[in-house]
Amino acid sequence: MHRIATWAGTSGRLLAQTLGGGAAICRPPAVTASREGQTLRRLLTPMTPPLGIRTFAAVGRKPKVDDGTLEGRYATALFMASSDRLDKVYQDLVGIRDMMQESAEFRLMVETPGIDPDSKTAALEDICSQVDADEAIINFLKVLIENKRMYKLGKMIELFEGFYRAEKGLVLCEVTSAEPLSSTQEARVKAALEQRAEQGATLLMEYKTNPALLGGLVVKLGDAILDQSVSTRLERMTTQLMAPVS
Repeated sequence: MHRIATWAGTSGRLLAQTLGGGAAICRPPAVTASREGQTLRRLLTPMTPPLGIRTFAAVGRKPKVDDGTLEGRYATALFMASSDRLDKVYQDLVGIRDMMQESAEFRLMVETPGIDPDSKTAALEDICSQVDADEAIINFLKVLIENKRMYKLGKMIELFEGFYRAEKGLVLCEVTSAEPLSSTQEARVKAALEQRAEQGATLLMEYKTNPALLGGLVVKLGDAILDQSVSTRLERMTTQLMAPVS
């Protein structure tokens, strides 16, 4: 709660200044593809930092999952720049995502393109300092501000999470049932799914309910979906009954 209050308070002051005329509304020139490519390469190139400017760490290993989208390239750059301290960087990103979800002021500050870049950078540096965020996070946010990509931060965090889980052998498993499962049922489902998962994988179990299923389970294990719900079986049966008899 302290961290969320810190982000919300600082971002709220910055928004108030901007919307009230206390901070400049900036319309920077468009970012070209070549310029954006240069800044992404800069994230992955060890360099001597100018006085007062923080830079990314030396190049590390690539994620096990490839993503060639714009957001994927940024997430990959952050992953490679922080591969020696992934746990800390991942937790910082999760914290940012939580704050974006729980603080409307912080989310608005992150996604508002008209805030003066220098003011936004200063605010984020102050916030990151107060919550002891990793240096790579600070530099990553600076590059997003410079390239006007802050509005894509949520997707980048999602992709980084996928890279992190693949690196750690973590597999998300979503189990949806018509009614809540008992602890015994959950344990039996998890044991059965562990038999299906790759050797050495750790399942991250999430249990949800959806009364529309009527009964049975719908399981999403990584990218695979196993639908054994009553509603789906009824739909298949209806389709078969309505099919023309040859």
